[in-house]
Amino acid sequence: MHATITDTGLLRKQLTVTFTTSEVAARRDQVLKQVAGQSRLDGFRPGKSPKALVEKRFGAAADQKVQEELVDEGFKQALQQHRLRPIGPITNEKVEREGGLTLVCSFEVKPAITLPAPSSLSVTTSGDAVSDQDVDSALGNLCTRAGTMGVLEAGEAIIKDDSVTLVGTVSVEGKDVRKLHDFHHQVGGYALLGTLPDEVVALFKDRIIGHELRFASILPPSFTPSEAAGKKADITVTIQSAQRQRAAVANDDLAKRLGLETLEQLKAKLREQLEQQKALELHQKQITELTDALLAQVTVEVPPTLLEGVLRDQVEPKIAQAEQEKKSAEEISTLRSTSTADAQRMLKRYLLVDAIGEQLQVQVTREDVESQIEMAAQRSRRKPQEVADQLVKSGQLNQVMQEIREAKALELLLEQVLGGATSLTAAIPAHGEPGHVHGPECGHAHG
Repeated sequence: MHATITDTGLLRKQLTVTFTTSEVAARRDQVLKQVAGQSRLDGFRPGKSPKALVEKRFGAAADQKVQEELVDEGFKQALQQHRLRPIGPITNEKVEREGGLTLVCSFEVKPAITLPAPSSLSVTTSGDAVSDQDVDSALGNLCTRAGTMGVLEAGEAIIKDDSVTLVGTVSVEGKDVRKLHDFHHQVGGYALLGTLPDEVVALFKDRIIGHELRFASILPPSFTPSEAAGKKADITVTIQSAQRQRAAVANDDLAKRLGLETLEQLKAKLREQLEQQKALELHQKQITELTDALLAQVTVEVPPTLLEGVLRDQVEPKIAQAEQEKKSAEEISTLRSTSTADAQRMLKRYLLVDAIGEQLQVQVTREDVESQIEMAAQRSRRKPQEVADQLVKSGQLNQVMQEIREAKALELLLEQVLGGATSLTAAIPAHGEPGHVHGPECGHAHG
């Protein structure tokens, strides 16, 4: 086998792989022997069929299999021999069978990236401390959530978030279109028959059980009967009953309800949870600062065809939607500009993090994937095997593995930045160790 590489554009290579006539013939004989040993022809035992009969019966299939095997093997060997790192789709340009076998294909490769020393990168190293006020606020929210629903006392005015039961009528052009019976509503929680939440709160201000409310509204599209939907209506309702979520009292009894002994223990637990939350927020901020610093410091060439594919798949649909919505030319131009910049940034970030993963030799283990699936199962309240099956069926497993690898790469780099390490500086060449390629619009097809 002989392989040659030609530069055909920015980050684009043309690969020509050639097998001689003798190499093709030797592989064809090998394939025919395998077929003959596995097939039973009438009147002959497996492996004992005449060569001419095997050739007549399986010759065409053998030719196809030889081509597929050699093309696949030649492609992989050429990548390894020339240390190519393809990214994006691979274009099959020509397959010739005369005088042996020749494959010609072209593809883009990952750019050469020189990563900075971790010591040149900086991130925020400390976050805000948890204050007593933070703990008191969290305790107040907990008391609200742990409270109980209770009816309003006589003469008690209705306020936001109270749950009311209404009875009344909805009229359009002087004609009743709907009677309301035991109509439940959370004041200020959502619109009431087309009236916005803040306006609803104002309507109920200083009202008590038994009061009547009269107001006009534009009925929502979902209103029934549908012939009244979207029309101006006069609405009259009487407050039949009302309930309020009354906060629990912050004391030792509340702590015991939650599995602790005292209010002080409950506060200590809340402080611990808040500290964990702030630590997570700091960590997320550090990752964002780290990627922003890398994007600002490192020059990354984006493969043109790969970028074109992302723009076609992600930006053009947004433009088409904006045109359909009759957006102005200026709005569409701004949308195109910002969306294109976002796509370029996304690809640069992917290539940068991929380079970090290669330099730090990040591997995704089976345990990593299982842990991710377990967390997804807990969030969705499904069985882990169901989540795993869905990922395989939808073809998203590689995407999950890529996300895990990216996260691990950034975690390792962040450790080096915080620890003052300086060993990361290196050039990630455009021709590197080959391997399975993941990323936006990646993959190859040949044959």
